[in-house]
Amino acid sequence: MDTEQSRQEGVLPGGYSYINSAAASPPPQQVVDAMVDYLQKTVDVGPYLPAFRSEVYRKIDETREKAGRFLGADASEIAFVKNGTEGINFVANGLSWKEGDEIILADIEFHSNFTPWLKLKDKEKVTLKIIETDRSGVIDVQQIEKEITDQTKLITVSHLPNASGALQKIERICNVARKHQVLTLINASQTLGLIPINVKELDCDFLTGCGRKWLRGPEGSGLLYVRKSLVESIEPTITGWGGTDWDFETNEYRYIPTAKRLEAGCPIVPSILGLNAAIDYAQGIGVESIRKKVEALTRYAVAQLSSIQGISIYGPEDIENRLAIIPFNVAGLHPDEITNYLEDHKVIIESGTFMANKLLQQYGIDKMARLSPHYFNTEEDIDLVISLIKSLQKKKKN
Repeated sequence: MDTEQSRQEGVLPGGYSYINSAAASPPPQQVVDAMVDYLQKTVDVGPYLPAFRSEVYRKIDETREKAGRFLGADASEIAFVKNGTEGINFVANGLSWKEGDEIILADIEFHSNFTPWLKLKDKEKVTLKIIETDRSGVIDVQQIEKEITDQTKLITVSHLPNASGALQKIERICNVARKHQVLTLINASQTLGLIPINVKELDCDFLTGCGRKWLRGPEGSGLLYVRKSLVESIEPTITGWGGTDWDFETNEYRYIPTAKRLEAGCPIVPSILGLNAAIDYAQGIGVESIRKKVEALTRYAVAQLSSIQGISIYGPEDIENRLAIIPFNVAGLHPDEITNYLEDHKVIIESGTFMANKLLQQYGIDKMARLSPHYFNTEEDIDLVISLIKSLQKKKKN
């Protein structure tokens, strides 16, 4: 992988070292160009010049097909969403539920993969079965299987939780679910573009993720995969032009028989075209190559961070269970103090709760710093973080 080339192709030319891809990644210039080119043409010829609009919708169809191949799916199984949250909600609101249906999820789930199910619990009287995790944040697959009953309808899991960096064994979880004829929803917002994903090999029923993180797509872009045999079982949350056929004479309507039924109204064209370019860019590098580079940086970062006096690193102790996301605190330094000092020296990481309520509770903390390197980062970037934190410690002592 030519890391220097990737840095030169638009990664923070202002001189910043950006190590916060778990929040969002800077897009490659090609992604920005695809969006700007479209917007400029709307200025030059108007959004609805027939030939131009025809070309735009051809590109949207092409993006859907490309996204399907990227996930090992058919284009008819792909819906465009604004983010992973929207994808989760489309599944939660679209499936048919009855009182007593059970949903299994872990106590470490992110806000957006917890509150939709709480809403269903209140509205539809479904039962939530919460899997408790230990301080590693790794979900015990055997515990999931023990919780499955005849009433269990869905297991939902985040492939890589945004706060802990604990890579979950989703292949095993999907296998257990399939054995018991239980549906699966994978939140892949932290792995889309970071880890090769093939929904057919996973044998999951639904998978969603945003484009702005590891795929380096634009904000407002994302994908939802719906297994073909389940498309008709999902009632759209929003209806209208694009996802619904309507007979004006009879006032009969029907949802179209593909995952596109979940989209209503004019598509967010710039984001979709940017997503198209992001997929091309990731595939040009190779997602497996991206994973290997990030795995190496993760190992290096954990090792180097461990040299800081008073540091606490949260999440999996076994490096084999961690990828890309490294939350930490340093005794005597507030996490905001760390991120502000790094920003002053043109290094971008993040501090916050990351809505990781369980993890915060387990470790007895209320906030933490988070490092999340991508393939365009280098060991020198990590070394700079370590050096600056040690410099801040020395400054505080003096």
